[in-house]
Formats: sequence, structure tokens, C-alpha cells
Amino acid sequence: MAMCIAKRDVFNGLGVSFLIFLIIAACSRVPKGIIPERKMQQILTDMHLADAIIDADPYNFHTYEAKKALYQSVFDKHRITEAVYDSSLIWYGKNLDVYMQVYKMALTEVNRQIATIGTIEPEQAYIPNKDSVDIWSIDRYYTFSPASLSNTLIFKFSEREEYSSGSIFVLGVHVWGLASGILPPVEVHLRAEQNDTTIIVNKSIINDGYHELILRSVPVKKVKQVYGYIRLNGGIVPYHKIYLDDFRMMKYLYDSYGLESLE
Repeated sequence: MAMCIAKRDVFNGLGVSFLIFLIIAACSRVPKGIIPERKMQQILTDMHLADAIIDADPYNFHTYEAKKALYQSVFDKHRITEAVYDSSLIWYGKNLDVYMQVYKMALTEVNRQIATIGTIEPEQAYIPNKDSVDIWSIDRYYTFSPASLSNTLIFKFSEREEYSSGSIFVLGVHVWGLASGILPPVEVHLRAEQNDTTIIVNKSIINDGYHELILRSVPVKKVKQVYGYIRLNGGIVPYHKIYLDDFRMMKYLYDSYGLESLE
């Protein structure tokens, strides 16, 4: 009977998750033809992220075909077929002890990635209702890469107190690496929730340079949250990276900044 032994001194200083990956890899019980644990964890991570993208953008992923295309991008990224994925899930379903180890690690990685690019906690996001303020509080750069799952940046901002009624939100970003007319455009989608009202604006970016998207909320309603996504329309970067930097989400007040100043 094979035994897996991990010496404590060898692993000093290594993260717990990495230790688990090493031990699982050394003690793999997956038969030939089934996706190994480490790769399965990566695939499950990407599948969860695909689900998050679908939930965040129901407008573009309301059809079965659109959802299937996104899931297919996961299979393409990991160079597997849907049939291999399905048969592997069946095996893991019969070996729940192995599956639960892999699933927990995938969920941990999903939460880490969402925390990196996702929601700002209220206690960190509190900003007084000044005449103008930049509410973008996550990384100010992002890269669309051939190695990415879907090339989609999801963001959401909220406050302890709702944003004041009569707010205007201006999302600004520099884009580098687009070849006009050759690569698919970068699609920007921005929403603001105001009680029973949701304001939605979109923009397609087809060339390099600085770009802005303006969202004007309903003047008589406070804004609960602002959220949206930026993605490469078409999913996969053909052969090189596209860079986004200098993100800004400026919040203005109607009574301090006239609409004409933002045209």
C-alpha cells in the first residue's frame, strides 16, 4: 500500500493551501482518463467564476446558447472536452471525500479572486456626499490576457449611507493595445440601483486612449449601489494583451455640476 509522507521541515514557510495541493498531487487517487485533482480544482474555480459572470450580467447571458458558450470557454482554456468534464464529475461524485477537498480549495480561490476585484465593504467605502469624489477603491489597472477565462472585470461599490439623490457617475479608463477594426471592442456596462429603479448605460470602446461612460441617476431617489463590468466583447484575446489603467469612478452632484459640463 502506497503511503504519502510530508516532512514538516520541508514545508516550513509554505502556505496551507499550497501544502494541500502538494499532498493531493503526491497522493492522487484519480484513475486514468479522469481529470486530476489539481486541474479539477482550477476548472471548478473557473466554472464558479463563469457562474458569477452570468449572475452579474443576466442581460447578455439570458439564453442557453450564451451560457453554454461561456462554459465552453472554460473547457477550451483547460484543453478538455465537455464529455471529459462530465465523466470526471461522475467519478468525483462517487468519491465525495476527494471531491470535497477539491471543491473547498476551488471555493477558497473563487472567494479570493472576487475579493481582489469585487465588492468594497461598507466600512471601507464610506465617503461623505461631497460635490465630487472618486469612489473607485480597487486596483486601477487590469489586463485582458489570452490566459484569462472570460476577460471580464466585475465591480460593485456601495456606502454605509446611500449615495445622495441627484448623483452623476462618470467611469473613466485608459485603454491600450486595441487595434481598431481588428480586435473586438471593449464593452463597458454600468448600472445604478435606486429603490425600484435601475439605470443602465453601455459603451463600446474600439480604439486606444482615454474613455468615459456617464450615468445620470434619477434626481429624486438615492442610489443604493453602483456596479457593472468591463469585458472584451468576444471573450478571448487573440494573441496579445490589452491593458486598462487609471480607472476612475467620479461621483458628482447635480446641483454642483451641471449636465452641460459633462457632455
